[in-house]
Amino acid sequence: MLRYNIFLCLAFAISTVSVVISQVPPEKQFKVLNEPSYAPYITEYDASYRFIESENQSFFTRPFQLLFYNTTPSAYILALRVGTRRDMDFNRWIWDANRNNPVGDNSTFSLGRNGNLVLAELDGQVKWQTNTANKGVTGFQILPNGNMVLHDKNGNFIWQSFDHPTDTLLVGQSLKLNGVNKLVSRTSDMDGSDGPYSMVLDNKGLTMYVNKTGTPLAYGGWPDHDFRGTVTFAVTREFDNLTEPSAYELLLEPAPQPITTASPGNNRRLLQVRPIGSGGGTLNLNKINYNGTISYLRLGSDGSLKAFSYFPDATYLEWEESFAFFSRYFVRQCGLPSFCGDFGYCSRGMCVGCPTPKGLFAWSEQCSAPKTTQFCAGGSKGKTVNYYKIVGVEHFNGPYVNGGQGPISVNDCKAKCDRDCKCLGYFYKEKDKKCLIAPLLGTLIKDANTSSIAYIKY
Repeated sequence: MLRYNIFLCLAFAISTVSVVISQVPPEKQFKVLNEPSYAPYITEYDASYRFIESENQSFFTRPFQLLFYNTTPSAYILALRVGTRRDMDFNRWIWDANRNNPVGDNSTFSLGRNGNLVLAELDGQVKWQTNTANKGVTGFQILPNGNMVLHDKNGNFIWQSFDHPTDTLLVGQSLKLNGVNKLVSRTSDMDGSDGPYSMVLDNKGLTMYVNKTGTPLAYGGWPDHDFRGTVTFAVTREFDNLTEPSAYELLLEPAPQPITTASPGNNRRLLQVRPIGSGGGTLNLNKINYNGTISYLRLGSDGSLKAFSYFPDATYLEWEESFAFFSRYFVRQCGLPSFCGDFGYCSRGMCVGCPTPKGLFAWSEQCSAPKTTQFCAGGSKGKTVNYYKIVGVEHFNGPYVNGGQGPISVNDCKAKCDRDCKCLGYFYKEKDKKCLIAPLLGTLIKDANTSSIAYIKY
């Protein structure tokens, strides 16, 4: 019995020591208030911001810094910013903690003894947390690559911001099938909540979607590219020889595959621009002529996919747009659903017309598509639906659904749109007898093939 009691006491002592070791020491704990501070520099979204300061903790690892910012009064987001005060260019926001759940004045940001990182209102209402209580966290750190982490006593990450992307990927950050598998745009520059655009990794590929009607519509990405469950944004030297001057390549890398015998080469990766293709290799997005290891890839509030690279030695503007999916050198600009705003006819990167029942008029930002309320309201049931015709035009979703469904007759295609009050028009390919029903119109793309015809409701 005595031996058993000694064993229990020893086990309790060991477990007690273990718990103590796994806690955040007092000198690394912090609790800071979201309160006014002097912020004289212009930042992205024309946002106001507040510094976070604590005697126990630094929230700045050059050039990344954690702050509060707001684009609307009394609605603050805890976010990571990249850039320095001396930069002539404005600093960029690259990660939001609570984009859909902003906090007010005098809210608190804290890391307590139990290791849970918490953002709460003044009254204690929790708005965001890492859910890492009693999981062995011993410290907080912002790494030089922009990854904000909670680590244990051995330096292992218990939680990291890289596992929770919002609309942006930093270099080395990934989308994963077994984790967060998508980027979601902001609603607008002024509204940081989840917007209608997303870029989603699935077993088929990496696809960009717009969802303004309840139906996700593909409009970009690499839908037939095998990333083997993980896609990582990377920037690497073009040449492996570190003594040789080299450009840097912006890449989308799939998960590693087993090493096979490679053919002889000169350690140089060829620039391959294949926006819609099959395969499972690394995608080369672009090259830049400087070290762009501080770069990010963002899904914008307009649905664009762009990379920006930081060159701190520049004498004027430190940031450069280093890649754009919809551009003259990659995928046609007219393929971006929002390129001509709410509605427009696009040719060779220019919005050249506003479609109407009376023909094409000069385009302006006031050009508007028909609204579903015209056809779905209670009083509209049973009314005759009219269409006007546009010859030689393609819908942005067409290339991603093989032109639509078919073979089907034009009359049957029309009947499908007639029956669906959310259908704003249908696109019919006379040669292939393909039908595409459109709940969203956006930018209409000029098609040299005159057998591709749009019929728009009015």
